[in-house]
Amino acid sequence: MHVYFYGPRTKQPERRSAYVVIKEALRLADVYVSTNTEEEEVQVSAEVMADSRERDVPLLERMDAFLFEGTTSDPEIGFLLAHAIALKKPVLYLYQRGSVPQVFSHLSRRELPKYINVVAYDQASLGRQVTEFLRSTSGVRLREVPRIKFTLRITSSIEEYLHFKTHNTKITKADYLRQEIEQTMEQDEEWQTYQHKRRQAD
Repeated sequence: MHVYFYGPRTKQPERRSAYVVIKEALRLADVYVSTNTEEEEVQVSAEVMADSRERDVPLLERMDAFLFEGTTSDPEIGFLLAHAIALKKPVLYLYQRGSVPQVFSHLSRRELPKYINVVAYDQASLGRQVTEFLRSTSGVRLREVPRIKFTLRITSSIEEYLHFKTHNTKITKADYLRQEIEQTMEQDEEWQTYQHKRRQAD
C-alpha cells in the first residue's frame, strides 16, 4: 500500500509534534509513505516506480490513500484533496479539535464522498485515528508497539506450555502471548462492535 501524507510547512511546535505522531503511526504500518515533510519526499516500491516511468504516469496517481493534516489553511491541500476525490482514493483529513478546517468553508460534509474521512483529533487520539484509518482502508496488519508494562504471574504448567510452543522458534514467549491475545481480539465480535462505536464517537 502507498500512502501520501501532506502537512503544511510550519514552525508551530504543536503541528510539528502532530506530524511526528502521524509519521510514527505510518512507519509502524506495512505501507510505503511519501510525504512533503521529509527531505526525500517520494517513497514507493520498485515495481510502482518502474511502472510509473514506463507508462509516464505521475507517482501521485499511484497512491492508494491520502492523509492530510489540515488544521492551518494551505492551498496545496485543496489541490491534493481534489486530486484524491477525482481518483476516488480514500482520504483521512485531520484537524486539531477546536479548530475549523478552512478547506470546507464552501463545502459541507454531506457533499463529501464516503471515502473522505474528516476527523478532529487531540494529541492522545491522533496515532490511533491514523491506525484505524489504515486498517479500514487496506486491512493491513499493523505493528503496534508494546509500551505498557504488565506483571503476570503464571503457573508452571502455563510456562511449560509456552516453552513448548516457542521452543526452536524465533518467537519469544511474550510475543506468542501477544499474538494469541490479538487473534482473540480480532475474533471477538463484542470487542469489534465496541471499537467501531468508539471510532464514531471520536
